[in-house]
Amino acid sequence: MSTTAGAPPGSGPAKRSGPWKIATASLIGTSVEWYDFGIYATAAALVFPELFFPELNRALGTLMSFTTLFVGALGRPLGAVLFGHIGDRYGRKKALIWSLLLMGGGTVCIGLLPGYGSIGFVAPVLLVLIRMVQSLAIGGEWGGAVLFAVEHAPPRRKAFFGSFPQVGDGVGYFLSTGAFAAIALLGHDVLVAWAWRIPFLLSAALVLVGLLIRSTMEESPEFEAVREAGSGTEKRETPVIAVVRDAWRTWLLASGAFLVTVGGYYIVVTFMSTYAVSALGFSDSQAAGAGTAASVVVIVCTPLAALAADRFGLRKVTLTGILLHLVVAFPMFWLAETRSVAGLWLAMCLPMLASTIAYAAIGTLVSGWFTPRTRYTGLSMSFQTAGLLGTLAPAATSWLATSFGGSWTPVAFAFAGIALVSAVCLVACAPAPGATDGPADTPQAADRPAETAAETAAS
Repeated sequence: MSTTAGAPPGSGPAKRSGPWKIATASLIGTSVEWYDFGIYATAAALVFPELFFPELNRALGTLMSFTTLFVGALGRPLGAVLFGHIGDRYGRKKALIWSLLLMGGGTVCIGLLPGYGSIGFVAPVLLVLIRMVQSLAIGGEWGGAVLFAVEHAPPRRKAFFGSFPQVGDGVGYFLSTGAFAAIALLGHDVLVAWAWRIPFLLSAALVLVGLLIRSTMEESPEFEAVREAGSGTEKRETPVIAVVRDAWRTWLLASGAFLVTVGGYYIVVTFMSTYAVSALGFSDSQAAGAGTAASVVVIVCTPLAALAADRFGLRKVTLTGILLHLVVAFPMFWLAETRSVAGLWLAMCLPMLASTIAYAAIGTLVSGWFTPRTRYTGLSMSFQTAGLLGTLAPAATSWLATSFGGSWTPVAFAFAGIALVSAVCLVACAPAPGATDGPADTPQAADRPAETAAETAAS
């Protein structure tokens, strides 16, 4: 066996990849994912209405542009099932490599896509189709990256190492908004004409680096324990069937707990950027710069929040972050209404801080709610169900603001309402049968994950 029953993750043969290497690989992968999220969300707010929906007025074009975020995310739950099956049945590493290839390739294709002026209505159709293919890959990326880091981590530092994919979110967002902030200095006309393509094409370099690192990773010790313990069985149940039948309540409540970390993020990144430019008079570069500042908050504060979760408990810290969304829902708009650059920076950084505290350890927490045999599938399905619903947030908030005469008040209420739903789901959720309440919350369970994995696989 590659791991010893009862040994903590990360122990075993000397050749086993260390937690720092795995965490770095997870960070790189999710950096690519959220670089894609960031450039697409920013482009959807700043240039896609003119590129792909020029025959509509600005408000309706923006609404249609944001709608592509949702339509293009319809494949995320299917991707969670597909890559979850690969990750739970054939290995976490294989799933992560293929998800990165599909996602990065799609981003480059968007950068090469002609606009409406060149090929008419075919342009937005192709945009949506590419996003749907990408959404399959996205469905299996984040959950696998978190799981890989958590399963290799030392017992009492699982939240810290499991937070590296979330740091990758901040890195990807920093790179994407930084790239748009730089090219926006060329002027809006140049941005719309050709410069918007640069950030999409640059993703090819990030993908190559990510593939190089991931190809050198060792497989998860917990997965190897499950595979070896179940090697004598004739047939293993499909992971998605096991989740839906045995852990459906955990899946649905975990999806609700994730909701504010996705929907709230999109409101800050997309709606706030659009509102700042169209209603408050900020330039594209100023809006992108505020987003870059918010990404620094994610990068710096995520590991600190995760260390706090290892010390004080995953549920406590995650719930604190969710409830902070209620606190900042209205102040973030008050700050933006000052129409100062400093006010806009604070308007984006404060809600991003709340999101960071909630997001830092929630992946580690939810991964413990599913048994090792179905963990990749359960974690990915939960996050991507929330992701599918969360991508409705930009279009929904744009519609709300338009319906109320451009007022931000209903958007603030919606932001707070999403946070309240997530808080209720987090409090109500309990682990699936045979699972624990998160490795870092229960050190006893964290000290014997391989044993639990073997017992689960053999049952």
